[in-house]
Amino acid sequence: MDTQDLTREYLSSSQLHDGSWGRGEPVICARALYALQGHAPEDIIIKGLKYLESTQEPDGHFGRKPGTYTDAANTAYTMIVLNRFDYGKASLPISKGIMWLLENQNEDGSWGPNAHKKGFTTTLCLRALHTFYLSGIRRFAKGLDYSMEYVKSLSFEDEPVTHVYGPVLNLMRIGYLDDVIKEKFIEYSWTVARDSIGDGRISDVASLLGTLKALEEEEISSVIEEWLPAVQNADGGFGKIVDTPSDPGTTALVLLAFSNKF
Repeated sequence: MDTQDLTREYLSSSQLHDGSWGRGEPVICARALYALQGHAPEDIIIKGLKYLESTQEPDGHFGRKPGTYTDAANTAYTMIVLNRFDYGKASLPISKGIMWLLENQNEDGSWGPNAHKKGFTTTLCLRALHTFYLSGIRRFAKGLDYSMEYVKSLSFEDEPVTHVYGPVLNLMRIGYLDDVIKEKFIEYSWTVARDSIGDGRISDVASLLGTLKALEEEEISSVIEEWLPAVQNADGGFGKIVDTPSDPGTTALVLLAFSNKF
């Protein structure tokens, strides 16, 4: 089997009894489901979707499990992935999630409590609203203003990869990425890809690949696509760092990057 087949086999076998993956964080489970879409038995998908629905709180947000993602990021990404499985705006999980997002936007137009993650979280929330045809509302415009200023002022080299790729990717996916920022990211990626490969940082490398493929960049992408199979674990999965145990979150990240589904 090739790299992607082995990765899907690992993800399928690592689903827990309740339908979740890892520690049950909604973002990770949604990521694994999306990575397996079209390549997994129906029972795995159904269990995963039922689990995701079970993590929605009565007020509409997804984020019950402790983890690294904010309630807003968990909610936005889960809604984006549920839409890939035909959950429309009128479905109960989505309608409740939309209301929660609209009611929990910060005064400055951002989402989330963490200043260092607001760019990632806010653009992800915008992407969720855009997915459900809500880009014409005032709250979307306010969030977009915040995001555009954030990206323009962001010093790429001084930030972790996770703080950089997310805003660039999400703005591109909704059609608001400036060409100057796009070129800046590609130039930045040369150095960061080299350093991340040298340090064995698989999660960062996969994040770069997923964004670069979305931007239709080929040169750096091809270098990364050659490197990742060489560091795949024997069980078919990937750890965050080379030679660390496989985990579903990183493994799904790699698979989504390969298939341009970031």
